[in-house]
Amino acid sequence: MTDTPSLIYTVFGSGAEARRVARILIEEKLVACANHFAPAVSQYVWEGEFCEEQEYPVLLKTLEKQAEAAMQRLKTLHSYDTPAILSWPADQSDPAYAKWLSKQIAS
Repeated sequence: MTDTPSLIYTVFGSGAEARRVARILIEEKLVACANHFAPAVSQYVWEGEFCEEQEYPVLLKTLEKQAEAAMQRLKTLHSYDTPAILSWPADQSDPAYAKWLSKQIAS
């Protein structure tokens, strides 16, 4: 586990839920920042039925050493039964940004 930046991606059923959950994660210092994207159309099969829904994507920025805890907390806060929560390290990042990110999580 390192201070390498890590990204967590998820989607929500509403913009309000996305903002509420992101704020909690930031206030709890599990993530430093959240980028909210425009509503997207998601297509998938759920319980044998084809679904097409509007969802609200969010990209959360944290540290690799915090990613697992952030993902677990995100799962408890999320309204979906099986939310898409994906994480990957950002091995290449601007050093100044990585330093800022680290300070936000540690402060």
